[in-house]
Amino acid sequence: MHIDMNSYFASVEQQANPFLRGKPIGITGKHKEHSIIATASIEARRKGVKTAMSTYEAKRVCPSIILYPCDPKKYSYITHQFNKIFRAYADCAEQFSIDESFLEITKAATDYFGAVCLAQTIRQRIKEECGEYITCSIGIAQNKLMAKLCSEQVKPNGLTVVQPKNVLSFLDSCQLKDVCGIGHRTEERLNAIGIYTFEQLRKFPLENLTREFKSYGYWLNEASYGRDNSPVVDTIEDPKSIGHSCTLTENTEDEKEMKRCLLELSDRVAWRLRKKGFVARCVRVCIRYFDFTEFVQQRKFIEPTNNGLTLFQTAWQIGNKWRDKAKPVRLLGITASNLTKGKGYQSLFKKERKIRSLQNSLDNLQNRYGSKVWSRASLLYPPNTPSATCS
Repeated sequence: MHIDMNSYFASVEQQANPFLRGKPIGITGKHKEHSIIATASIEARRKGVKTAMSTYEAKRVCPSIILYPCDPKKYSYITHQFNKIFRAYADCAEQFSIDESFLEITKAATDYFGAVCLAQTIRQRIKEECGEYITCSIGIAQNKLMAKLCSEQVKPNGLTVVQPKNVLSFLDSCQLKDVCGIGHRTEERLNAIGIYTFEQLRKFPLENLTREFKSYGYWLNEASYGRDNSPVVDTIEDPKSIGHSCTLTENTEDEKEMKRCLLELSDRVAWRLRKKGFVARCVRVCIRYFDFTEFVQQRKFIEPTNNGLTLFQTAWQIGNKWRDKAKPVRLLGITASNLTKGKGYQSLFKKERKIRSLQNSLDNLQNRYGSKVWSRASLLYPPNTPSATCS
């Protein structure tokens, strides 16, 4: 079973605020007028507003749209609530993103009729415990690939079931890009060699497919038959990565401003790593330019870390070396990945041990008084200077 929450951030806000119900709303960064649409409500989608659209374009398409700042803590709380519901009914559950999860229900449901009953029970629990405005689309199939494809078919509040005997006919009714794993560029490459449907993909010689796509060609061939052997892995409690992004109040080429923003993001990521007891072996930096093109690059650490300054220094080296310096920057993001449990590298040097001791004290303050109880001096802005909007 794949469960995908509908217009998630927007529906949570509509549940929390009756004034927003039935109206076109767009969830944005905290600086609403210079941001992008993170999620559009069902009403806004019907008027042409799409995810990742600039707020300027969203207002042009839908002048009546209400721009509403995101509230990550609220969304995380609701995510935790519905994941508890999933775990109560499934054999195991895998959180795929903040608003979707895979559930292994082979033992819990026994057959497809039982699976439908289970889906309706879960949907009713979500309505009772999270609110009637928080709805979901559910897909039920023989594996993760097909279950996710099913959940995309009817939105909002849909339920789609595909039994094994109907897999090929169902696939043939879908477009190539509908399958998770086939993006726009892959679809273009498939089109270039004469493949426009799953039926054509099945008939295309595997040898030629692997010549064009290397090992990915094997996956494409399997996908054309609706095959997927990947298991549902119970990963709800442990994240695969921890990251933060920052939409700047103005497009900028100012390196000092970018450094401040990236350092603040790095400290926030590092604090979450330490709070959850993780160290990271890899850091990824994302730079989005004024024209919405992106630069993304990552680097592995020799020793795993949860130190904010280390994350920042590595991320800045990557970004400053490879970014297009002719383009103003709109957004910065940093993500720590390849996470493992641990406390990080134990230094033999007295100065570094003192810094770690100080960091532990600052963490205790944050745990008690909140994340903004301390700040680096280099992050302090002069009076009347607007700061960037981070999320």
